[in-house]
Amino acid sequence: MLSESEKIDFIKHIIKYKSEIEFVNRLEEYLQKDDNLFKQYDWWFFSKIDETLDEVYIPYYNPKTNRIEKFKPDFIFWLKKDNKYTILLIDPKGTEHIEPSRKIDGFKRTFSKPKYEYDNLNITVKLSLYTSDIRKVEEEYRDFWFDNLSEMLEKLSHC
Repeated sequence: MLSESEKIDFIKHIIKYKSEIEFVNRLEEYLQKDDNLFKQYDWWFFSKIDETLDEVYIPYYNPKTNRIEKFKPDFIFWLKKDNKYTILLIDPKGTEHIEPSRKIDGFKRTFSKPKYEYDNLNITVKLSLYTSDIRKVEEEYRDFWFDNLSEMLEKLSHC
């Protein structure tokens, strides 16, 4: 999924953090498994949001700056099974970055109703953030976090 040469500019400018590279590598390993959960979908797509070109973000209030900020998740999955369509936003930067609970609150406000219907499809929008240890996450926000890709996908398949 990633180029062997990290010098390729068009990849380097959109996948630039160690956590993003680790996530893509874990995903690639997971996809090699015979029992990977992506096989249960009719089709799925995966992309990296390019913060310099894409206008995909979730607004959230930052009390430190007293303004609305833009939370830009790093990756998007589109998954379809029968008439169920899931849009999964992934941010693998962990708990150490700017108060993730505010970003989650912004997501919850933006998608106050995370299930929609359109053109005979049942659409669900989900957010998942990666942490190396889920026990470090506040209980109130644990449903939005994962520390194991397989477990996160298992939860997703039951939505």
